[in-house]
Amino acid sequence: MALFRLLAFLLVLFVVSPARAAGFEDWRDGDLVFQDSGGPQALAIRLATGSAYTHMGIVRLTAAGPVVIEAAARVGETPLARFLARGTDGRYAVYRVRGLTPDKARAVLAASRRYFGRPYDMFFRLEGDALYCSELPHHAFKAAGIALGRPERFGALAVDNAPVKALFAARWRQHPDCGATDAEGCWRLMQDQRLVTPAGIAADPQVEKLFSSF
Repeated sequence: MALFRLLAFLLVLFVVSPARAAGFEDWRDGDLVFQDSGGPQALAIRLATGSAYTHMGIVRLTAAGPVVIEAAARVGETPLARFLARGTDGRYAVYRVRGLTPDKARAVLAASRRYFGRPYDMFFRLEGDALYCSELPHHAFKAAGIALGRPERFGALAVDNAPVKALFAARWRQHPDCGATDAEGCWRLMQDQRLVTPAGIAADPQVEKLFSSF
């Protein structure tokens, strides 16, 4: 009986431990939140970058609670709880740009909000007319004078795998730069395309990881 009570006590500690239940609470304007969004595109991103981070956004504090500015179907705001619930198994990580002042954070948020309504960029280009998830903070922080995330060549990533090739096969005909070529030519052209990945932003020495449930 004593052993049973001990096991029950340990189980209660495991289930309701504040570290497990509370998650991250010290949210600030301009924080970066990462997740694994799931699905075929997320699998391709995981393999190409070697990271579990396949989607991200910028946190903005509001009177109703934190929201995440993200480039999803279109650039816009999502309540933080809804954003986190979309991630695989609810896992997420929080990073903060070192030394980000409130004034700089407001400038980042103002810059990101100027992109509201722009469509998702499924070709991961850096032009800004359409945006993908990690492109949004790259441009928004740049507008505030912070060069966040180093652009990498598409061909320098681990793109020679079946999920990436399947994503390419489904989309290449719509690529804005591939109208005058075939699939093979488009693939060659894309090798020099520059992009900024969630993993690249997380690895930027200017940011620090504050929390992770991965």
